[in-house]
Amino acid sequence: MALQPDGEVVEDRRRLVDAVGRALTLLGEGSSADAVEAEGIDFKEEAGRRGRAGVILPGQPRSEAVATQLADEVACLANTPSGGALIVGVADDGTVIGAVSERDWLRQRIHERVDIAPAVEERWLPDGTRLLVLLVAAAREPVENVAGNLRWRVGARCAPVDRSEWWQERLRRQGADPLTARTERTDDDISADAFAALRRLIRGAGPHSELLDLSRRDMLTRVGVLLPDRHLTAAGVHMLLPAPRTVVELVALDVPGGDVTLTMPDMSGLSLIEQLAEVEGRLESLDRSVSLPRGLQLGSVRQIPWLAVREALLNALVHRDWLPREAVHISWVEEDASMDVVSPGGFAGGVTGDTVLSSRYSRNPALADFARALGLVERQGVGVDRMYREMVTLGHRPPVIREEPGPQVRTRLVGGRPLDAVLAVTGAVNPVSRRRDVRVSLAIHALLRDGFVGARSLSVLLQVPADEAAEALDVAMGCSIDGDPLLVPGSHPVLLPGEAVTRRVAGDPSALAVAQRRGLMRWYRPAPDAARVLVRQFLAETDRISSSDLAQITGLTQQGALQMLMRMTNEGHLDRGSAARGRHAHFVARSPSAPS
Repeated sequence: MALQPDGEVVEDRRRLVDAVGRALTLLGEGSSADAVEAEGIDFKEEAGRRGRAGVILPGQPRSEAVATQLADEVACLANTPSGGALIVGVADDGTVIGAVSERDWLRQRIHERVDIAPAVEERWLPDGTRLLVLLVAAAREPVENVAGNLRWRVGARCAPVDRSEWWQERLRRQGADPLTARTERTDDDISADAFAALRRLIRGAGPHSELLDLSRRDMLTRVGVLLPDRHLTAAGVHMLLPAPRTVVELVALDVPGGDVTLTMPDMSGLSLIEQLAEVEGRLESLDRSVSLPRGLQLGSVRQIPWLAVREALLNALVHRDWLPREAVHISWVEEDASMDVVSPGGFAGGVTGDTVLSSRYSRNPALADFARALGLVERQGVGVDRMYREMVTLGHRPPVIREEPGPQVRTRLVGGRPLDAVLAVTGAVNPVSRRRDVRVSLAIHALLRDGFVGARSLSVLLQVPADEAAEALDVAMGCSIDGDPLLVPGSHPVLLPGEAVTRRVAGDPSALAVAQRRGLMRWYRPAPDAARVLVRQFLAETDRISSSDLAQITGLTQQGALQMLMRMTNEGHLDRGSAARGRHAHFVARSPSAPS
């Protein structure tokens, strides 16, 4: 059973909005902030607004310090039953000084930091003072602040809270996730083997290795499955006590439809955490490492990036429908270096195959939080982003995640030897932090696949509206390779590969040939048929193409590109544009009704 917004949630928001309205009215009438502060409402002064001797400074519309400050406050309120509101623009001493932060920019930055996008509203007092109101709903799962700590509001301040206490309060108020319920089983019921498997998974995950220094009970409490009375939650029983059947199956084949080379034994009687550890161990042996040439900094990588493998497996277990008795089924094909993970139950919470990259929903929030607390997965929704990034930056195809009859969800990853020509580009992007940005990774993927990138085509890859894809392109345009721009403008609004991209792509002819056989970079020095495909795809993104566009993409001379476009015109595919000659000369797609 998944939590759905109910009357209590709606009523919480109504009460909060009414309280904010009353507080703003009193502020407008001259009351001090201390006099009007109410339960669930907090006043904040933007960070950096105080100079020497307490002088109020103008502030910056886009201050990263303010974004971090308010992200922590938003996380605190999101963890608080009933949520809360921040009224930004009121000084620490109660003086109303106004807010200067850009509303939409601030909301985006908060979302990037804590994965919560509060409603941000501009409000003006009668004297013209601008305030920002951040309305924060109670979260369905614990929300860590920027530093990775869990806090909620107690009285007038944010105080630490452990996951067990958080889930107990959530169960008391909502009672919608049965996996948060208290059971009669205790930590004494967890076998030594199950706890050892838990420790192995934590050690392999890395980010939360400090859990290994805790006692058994402290560790279980920290990850939210042991209550103060030493009773396990239903999630703890589900993950750590013996399962009556095999919950995750693995089979390996040499080729599709070929011989079975590996199967797992019956694992009934093992806990889910032990079964997960066993399957991960077998997958690690199947997912062989590939050595890369010197000069590519990675040294060696697996055929399918291990982070993508783990995310696919964990997503299938954490977000599956547990009412059907079928196991999660994993198949590995050795010759193709491909993995399919099939999870019982269809998509939920409005997620579809067309929105799985951009949507955020968990059918089993208590299990999702348990996996996140162990460091096995990222915060909600980020794992799918990471799967995409890890695959395309090595030159592999993006993951395929689709719903099938049953219903069931299939995740397919196809790896193999990484493409050296792709690594030469993705491994050279600056700033280095952008190499981890899924938006930049998919923009580069589109660029290397098509020879150009635009908001329309990128929006399909990112599964976001075109205006958000345009923002992603702005980020990518701020990146460089070897000091040259990653992207350069072509016919509006299309962007073309910068000179460094082409230089690195063409630098190794054998690597280029391998990439072209895999369907990438066929736009470089293309054969006539490939050139026709390129031009048609370009004109699907925008309404015109020039010989300089085609020359920039293909590496042809300007004259050679012009001759190619003229040939397509003579063949009846293109027409000359309104400007037939000079710097504005271009070609357009021939109308179906135009004479040949």
